[in-house]
Amino acid sequence: MEDRKLEAAESLELIGRMIENTRSRIVRNSGRPLLAWGYATVLTTLVVWGAVVGFQDPRWNFLWLLLPVLGWLLMWLMRGKRTEGEARTFVDRVIGNVWFVMGLTAMFVSLLTLFTPIRLPILFIILLIMGMGTAVTGLIIRFTPAVAGGTAAIVLAPLTMLVGNMWQPLLFIVGFVVMMIVPGHILNHTSNHPER
Repeated sequence: MEDRKLEAAESLELIGRMIENTRSRIVRNSGRPLLAWGYATVLTTLVVWGAVVGFQDPRWNFLWLLLPVLGWLLMWLMRGKRTEGEARTFVDRVIGNVWFVMGLTAMFVSLLTLFTPIRLPILFIILLIMGMGTAVTGLIIRFTPAVAGGTAAIVLAPLTMLVGNMWQPLLFIVGFVVMMIVPGHILNHTSNHPER
């Protein structure tokens, strides 16, 4: 029985050390992924919104397909140098898997809306999904601005269904600013100016 308690205590200590290791390994400009996807989403939303309103044709919604291209392009442009011998921890893999699932879900819902007759409240769903991903990531790395930003996006998501169609993209943009861009800049500042 004593061995089992010791093993549990050691396991908890190991998990705590892994989380601290991930937090202490936060390298300069760690907010890059949040900033890349946040800015890509805001820019794409403005382009789609402008085209749909300007041309009065909903077929311009196909411009949403630019989002993954722009997001990955910004990720590539903002990438940092990999240090030799850098290893991914369990927590790194958990965060990567969270975003992989969130991204696939958002892509699936978006493709359903674009290519089928099914009409879904897409901005609501995407803001909700990404808000959950950001909040979970913030909880995992214990980064309060990401938790707060993700929570704010989750709260904003239902409002996109209450306002008129003209205002939905604006709330969507606000959601991504508070959920990804603001925490991304804070994380960059924190990682570039660590406490001494």
